[in-house]
Amino acid sequence: MASRARATKSSNRINLNTSLLSIVVGIFFLTINLRSELLLIDGLVIQLVLSIPLLFTSILAYTKLGYRREVAKWDTLGFITFSIAYAFILNVIGILLAHMVSVQVSITFFVSSWILAVIYSLVDISYRKGRIKERVIKDLIFISIQFFFGLLVVLGVY
Repeated sequence: MASRARATKSSNRINLNTSLLSIVVGIFFLTINLRSELLLIDGLVIQLVLSIPLLFTSILAYTKLGYRREVAKWDTLGFITFSIAYAFILNVIGILLAHMVSVQVSITFFVSSWILAVIYSLVDISYRKGRIKERVIKDLIFISIQFFFGLLVVLGVY
């Protein structure tokens, strides 16, 4: 990837991560101030809290894309930490929906996020068939995190 394209990718990813980080910190402090008892919900606080350093690490990794020659490992680290943090953020929303609205709405939220992730991947693959393996791996990671740490928490499995 050309240096200029990497710098643009780096900038875009940093901006996205920074926006998500602002949202997570906002959710955290709003929850503490308005309904601190929600932080006692199993799985909620740990995912909310872990998403903050995960997003910071993703931001730091993506800054390397803008000026380093060797970027593959930084890109992978940025992707992995972003993906986990993003799935955790959605899990927090799904868990909150289950406790404040209904389990059915929460399940709808999770299933729709999975369907939309797959649709996104299908569109990406339609432009470049060589992305099939990458998209399957990315979707499996995302859906697995949401299934095990979101949906199963909502269903009271643990």
